[in-house]
Amino acid sequence: MSKLKCQLHCHTHQDPIDSIRHTEHKLIDTAARLGYDVLAISCHNVVIFNEDLRRYAEKKRILLIPAIEKSIRKKHVLILNADVRAQSIQSFEDLKKYKNLKKDCFIIAAHPYYPAMTSLGKKLEQHIGLFDAIEYSWFHSKKTNFLNEKTIKVASKHDLPVLATSDNHILKYLDYSYSLIDAGKNIKSIFDAIRNKRIKIISHDLSIFLMLFIYCRMGISRLIKILMPR
Repeated sequence: MSKLKCQLHCHTHQDPIDSIRHTEHKLIDTAARLGYDVLAISCHNVVIFNEDLRRYAEKKRILLIPAIEKSIRKKHVLILNADVRAQSIQSFEDLKKYKNLKKDCFIIAAHPYYPAMTSLGKKLEQHIGLFDAIEYSWFHSKKTNFLNEKTIKVASKHDLPVLATSDNHILKYLDYSYSLIDAGKNIKSIFDAIRNKRIKIISHDLSIFLMLFIYCRMGISRLIKILMPR
């Protein structure tokens, strides 16, 4: 086993909710250049994964994990090793059934306290038994990290691992937040390592200006998608 550089929450041009410039191939190319071992493309409400992408990533020495960021009652949940059946999940009861059906999936509470209506907030602890890990949000500065402090507190309370991702929408910021996972380079080993908390979080403090810039740009990209859908 070795420390794998993992980026497990990324969006691409095919995302149906946000207007994103980069393609899946460009994301994989950038991840390879930055030394990533493991990558998950987790677009909103759709699984963007196929054998061509898997083989392309493999040529770049990257393990590509199928994933989806699913909206459940307007709250975001990240499912790793997802298949197309995950696209039909509409409720937390559906999520429970899916987890029982697909035993090898891995469910993460996406940015639970990020300042957005799509964050789980109180729903996290109401449905805590569904989650295998909690996401450490990229949205923090040296002086303002209280949202992640709450995440760590809740994770500790329920003995769940915390996993850093970039929730990447803008490719130039891909390397600002990620996880080093002590595992073999296969899905089962990675999930086992996360459950056993063999994780090192790397998440760089941002300036307040950059936090607001990224936050606003992501909001604008969503508005563009609403006004000018493909």
